[in-house]
Amino acid sequence: MNIFLIRHGESEGNRMAKLQGCEDFDLSMKGKRQALLLGEYLADTKINYLYSSDLTRANQTAEAVERHQDCNVVQSSNLREINLGPLQGKTREQIYAEFPEVRNKNLLRSGLEGTETDEEITKRCENLYYLLRSAKENETIAVVSHGGFLTIFLMYLLAGENWNTLHRPFRIDNTGVSKISWKDEKLVIHYINQCHHLQRE
Repeated sequence: MNIFLIRHGESEGNRMAKLQGCEDFDLSMKGKRQALLLGEYLADTKINYLYSSDLTRANQTAEAVERHQDCNVVQSSNLREINLGPLQGKTREQIYAEFPEVRNKNLLRSGLEGTETDEEITKRCENLYYLLRSAKENETIAVVSHGGFLTIFLMYLLAGENWNTLHRPFRIDNTGVSKISWKDEKLVIHYINQCHHLQRE
């Protein structure tokens, strides 16, 4: 079993330095190029199941992978970015001006009313975990999602429901690929944030 966890390409929100959360943005021109290179990079890998967040920037990235595969993209709201509530669509400068109390907080877990709770995030991580673990030994799954959710999911894989007690150490760039698997029921992390395909960008 091989599992690829992939962040979407650069979006218009990324380009404008906005925290997007669940607000919807298309890929930028640069992001479309990144997605094209990602699809070409994975073309020699037979993917059995291709899942994507239902937000446009992730789905457009997944479609670039789909063009080289014999499977179709399956969209899921479970793979969306963390819901940032009133922080969505704003730059950090705008956020700190409007909500100075979050200046020294992790903005993925600000605790502001309307944002996704740790319990809700944990449930989504659990749902993804069981989806991935349902794969057969010789199958390959690709998941196209978002930087915040994917880094938290990696923490969840390491600490389960206690993921929120950890410092978030992972960085995943646009179209960064992370590969995991399970061997003898034990998690194997092969690599995090592989971006070799962007060398031709």
